[in-house]
Amino acid sequence: MKITGFRSKTYFYEMDRPLGDVNLPSGETGGMGGVLYIDTDEGITGIAPGTSSAVGRMFHLIEGEDPRGVVGLWKRMMDFVFKGGNEGEVNAALCNIDIALWDLKAKIAGEPLWQTLGAREGRTKAYASGIDYCLSDDDIFKFYRRMAGQGVDGGKLKVGLDLKADMRRIGIMQDALSVASKRPRLAIDSNEYWSPKQAVQQITKIEEKFDLTWAEEPARRWDYDGLKLVSRSIKAAVSSGENVNDISDFYPLIANEAIDIVQVGSGTSGITG
Repeated sequence: MKITGFRSKTYFYEMDRPLGDVNLPSGETGGMGGVLYIDTDEGITGIAPGTSSAVGRMFHLIEGEDPRGVVGLWKRMMDFVFKGGNEGEVNAALCNIDIALWDLKAKIAGEPLWQTLGAREGRTKAYASGIDYCLSDDDIFKFYRRMAGQGVDGGKLKVGLDLKADMRRIGIMQDALSVASKRPRLAIDSNEYWSPKQAVQQITKIEEKFDLTWAEEPARRWDYDGLKLVSRSIKAAVSSGENVNDISDFYPLIANEAIDIVQVGSGTSGITG
């Protein structure tokens, strides 16, 4: 089997309600996305969410190759982008290609991807995130109660601008999730809006009333000293990393014990990374 070509589609969407965080509290309802398709000479196609203008510049690295050698192809792509840096559109292209190749490998094997990757079962714990800074109190309750009705017993609320309002809204989330668990897992996300000392002040106040599972991105993603200060000063775990580009970006965070939860995502050097 050989890789023969690629296709991509870009789409625009409009949501039925806005999504917002502390950096855009009014929220937005529209957005853009993409899908990448990698084709083979045996009619099997790998699919990945997202696409990049740099896919064409990197496709020669995998063209004509067996898609089942996905780890080796990832290494080839990483070596190709090494000098210029794995950033921006190049990073997006590498991630999208890698995910599509893993999809191909699973399809060729005739099994779900979680099995190809070596997991024991195709289930994982989930939590609800409403991206809800722009929601009213009633809408926050309705969202998390709907999630609780599906068995979700954890929620993550956007916070950052108004401590008094944040405390009220966390209480609403906790109440809404209480039908799924007597002690629902509560998390907050300030999207890197605070300085480290502001984060300690705010989260310490919140923890006087609520038992937080984790505080997400309480300070800038690159500020490992600041994140370490927050982690040492609060009871909750500190999570970060969803917005870094490459696996190497996690090294200073881990080596300096700056985060307790490592947020590795599909945009972090793909599934292989």
